[in-house]
Amino acid sequence: LGLDGYQVRSEKSINRYLTIMLINYTYCKMYSNNSYHFNTGYKSAKKDLQKSKVIFIYEAAASGTPIEEIFESLKIA
Repeated sequence: LGLDGYQVRSEKSINRYLTIMLINYTYCKMYSNNSYHFNTGYKSAKKDLQKSKVIFIYEAAASGTPIEEIFESLKIA
């Protein structure tokens, strides 16, 4: 079974994939103020994640944290 480039062959893998997708869908629907649009919740959650990353970087830099340590925290080192 191929799902957008993600291939699974066993029933266990398919169930895991569908569970992850269901959790993601539910999270985005709950995040949305409009109960009819999944995409609204997804975009809001994505924007808030980006904002929280910028705030984290700003606060870490303001406190004198070395840039390499910030990279490691964000797993981009």
